[in-house]
Amino acid sequence: MLGLVRFVVIANVIAAVIVVALERSTGFFGLKFVSDYAFLIVVLLWGTTALFFMYPPMGGMGQPNDKAGRVTDSMVDRSVADEIDDERLSENTAFCIKLLIAGVPAFLVCVLASIAT
Repeated sequence: MLGLVRFVVIANVIAAVIVVALERSTGFFGLKFVSDYAFLIVVLLWGTTALFFMYPPMGGMGQPNDKAGRVTDSMVDRSVADEIDDERLSENTAFCIKLLIAGVPAFLVCVLASIAT
């Protein structure tokens, strides 16, 4: 549990530094309120989550589409490779869930700020 809290804090600090640095250097977003910064932090964290979930790192090459590739692939023992792929998938899923949870505090700031105004 302490590891998850540490991950949430570090992810939010990194996302906040990125958002503040982009805003200070470019002024493109025109952020004026804390809720604006929190919204962009949520977008950054949850957008990263979506990208990692859709395109996992080292996600494998998939199955070949041509007949020769399928026949060649069927002759190979894939049991070890399948175990590695399953382990990578579970690690990536855990990372995505952590990133999803990391965006919740900033999301709550957005919601509470919109209720307060």
